[in-house]
Amino acid sequence: MYVKLAINNASKAVKDYLIYFITITMCVSLFYAFTSLSSSGYELITEDTFNFENLKKMLKYSTYFITAILALLVAYVSKYMIKRRQKEFATYILLGAEQRVIALMFFVEMLLVGVLAIVCGIFVGTLFSQVVTAMVYMSTRQEIVFSFKLYWDTIGITFAFFIGMFCLVGVYNIRVLNKLKLIDMMNSSRVSEFKFKRSKRVYTGVFLISIALYSIFVYSSKFILDSKDNASGSNSVISTNQMLLVELVSLISFILGTYALFYSIAYILIRIKEKWVNFRYEGTNLFLLGSIVSKIKTAPILMATISLTFLGASISLVLTLLMSQWSLGFLDYRVPFDIEIRTAYSDFRKDEKRSIHKIEDMPEYNYSQVINHLENSGVEINEYEEVEKYFIGEDDFYKRDRYDTPALAISLSDFNKLRSMQGYEKVHLDNNEYTTQWDRTTEDTEIDKYIKENKVIKVGDKDLAISENTYYKESLGEGIYNFPASNVIILPDEICKKLLSAGVNLFVTTDNKMSYEDAIKFEDEYIPTWFENNNKELMKNYDDSYYFADASIKSAETSEIVNATLGMRILGLYLGTVLLMISLTVLALSQLTDSIEHRDRFEVLRKLGIEEHKISKIVLKQISIYFIIPVVIGVIGFVVFIYNFYLVYESFIASYIGDNLFVLNMIVGIVLMIMIYVSYFVGTYYTFNRNIKN
Repeated sequence: MYVKLAINNASKAVKDYLIYFITITMCVSLFYAFTSLSSSGYELITEDTFNFENLKKMLKYSTYFITAILALLVAYVSKYMIKRRQKEFATYILLGAEQRVIALMFFVEMLLVGVLAIVCGIFVGTLFSQVVTAMVYMSTRQEIVFSFKLYWDTIGITFAFFIGMFCLVGVYNIRVLNKLKLIDMMNSSRVSEFKFKRSKRVYTGVFLISIALYSIFVYSSKFILDSKDNASGSNSVISTNQMLLVELVSLISFILGTYALFYSIAYILIRIKEKWVNFRYEGTNLFLLGSIVSKIKTAPILMATISLTFLGASISLVLTLLMSQWSLGFLDYRVPFDIEIRTAYSDFRKDEKRSIHKIEDMPEYNYSQVINHLENSGVEINEYEEVEKYFIGEDDFYKRDRYDTPALAISLSDFNKLRSMQGYEKVHLDNNEYTTQWDRTTEDTEIDKYIKENKVIKVGDKDLAISENTYYKESLGEGIYNFPASNVIILPDEICKKLLSAGVNLFVTTDNKMSYEDAIKFEDEYIPTWFENNNKELMKNYDDSYYFADASIKSAETSEIVNATLGMRILGLYLGTVLLMISLTVLALSQLTDSIEHRDRFEVLRKLGIEEHKISKIVLKQISIYFIIPVVIGVIGFVVFIYNFYLVYESFIASYIGDNLFVLNMIVGIVLMIMIYVSYFVGTYYTFNRNIKN
């Protein structure tokens, strides 16, 4: 009988469970979409140049962890449902039902609605999984192929995970319901008015503190702008660290300011309401203001937490999209050639084991062996170039300070060969000229300063003037630079013959791609062995050849970067959506609880002759303001945070993302947030009206 009653109640109360149903359905759909990637029947990419095993594992376990957070949300929703139906439960008890049976019946209801939400979520998740699939194919630049199919192992995992969550929360709810007293159930809708516990000076002081903290938060943008203007050359790294520290301080001040604001804002609003007499008594404003202030002052910590959760969701959604696009852009800059072997003679961290201390110890490089090995391994070589690097002066070999790392030189012929391999035009220099190649993230002000200070340089016994084309910034990879130096000096070939060698890099373009496994084997096994065999005397004094020569294979780098970017995009999207749903669900349920506790207020309005459509307007205004206040605070924090982030990394964003893609990723994240926000707002408005009418 009770089971039948639970089933009937669940079918009749679907509208009561609307917010719960929406939340669980969205969570299940996202969980299913992301977990399906690790299904045994799901194939991401069949090309052997990609390896997604690490991505599958990362998504699988990270998804479990993020979804587990939802157990707290399910418990919170259950608390609301218990509060809403306490009078109904009390009626059952008065009619003779045992309290433990009522608790079990409520558990069955929640479980039935949860199972229905899981079923709907799986079908919606099938659509979401196609979005995730499209993200994978777009990241790997493959043709998008949709495949609408169910993965039974993923369906089993989804049911087991969420039903297990429902059971854990259900057991807790049973204990809560068993401990409730009948008199408390009958009087559950009666709440006492909140009274301020502190003096007006305390609330005014806290409000002023919040204004000061917000001022620090906003001032951070000006400080970062000033730091960017003063940053150049050797102090650019220090300035970046200062700007990041300011960004952290601004974020902390925003968090503290938000809690201080909501702790004191109710008192400030009451004082304003008392002095703004005309507005207060206009129409139904007195009722509306009273409802809003009452809600804010009874739950200030909750409101502040909602704002910060919304901020976290916004940052997670947008920033991970930006960072993933950044990584893809960095890949094109980092490895423009299919195969690259980079050499170094020192480590800027001053690690003794990573630096060569004597000029006579400089390694030897026999790349003919490497070329033969690649050809014998089935690599179809298109072009290759051995680029020798030189010290401008012999003293440069001994400069090991990070902020005074010397720029190395390469010959004009090698430079033109690299440019030709990348499709760029060749460069011309007279015998008494030089030019420069710069990392494309370097600020133009820094380049201009360098050129102004080095219009003429002395190389050996000859003076060279800067050429008409003073610098180039086309991407030739990061291995050509003597990190952390961000430029290379281009000299005529005849002059380079008299200079001390600083190492030789190999650049290769191919007509086919190496498989991921072959590329990793080449990087980790062949290159160290090759280097050690060619420098046996040198390796007696050092531990690892990796410090002096390492390989970068574009196919392997692409696979690893794509894994990382997909992981960031998918998990950022999931985490941001979960945080957004948590904040909006708490907002919604807080309002719906208010509709239960203060239902009699709306009855008074009806008895006073207020028409039903005007009451609906009051409800709409109340929910709108309650939804807007914490969200606006979170949006302000998000806008300032993203603006500061853009200021700190403006040159990197311009180089690796581009302003258009930066805006596009922002729009994608914002549109997603708006869609979720509107769905919760509409659901809350509908349920609120239903609660005050029934």
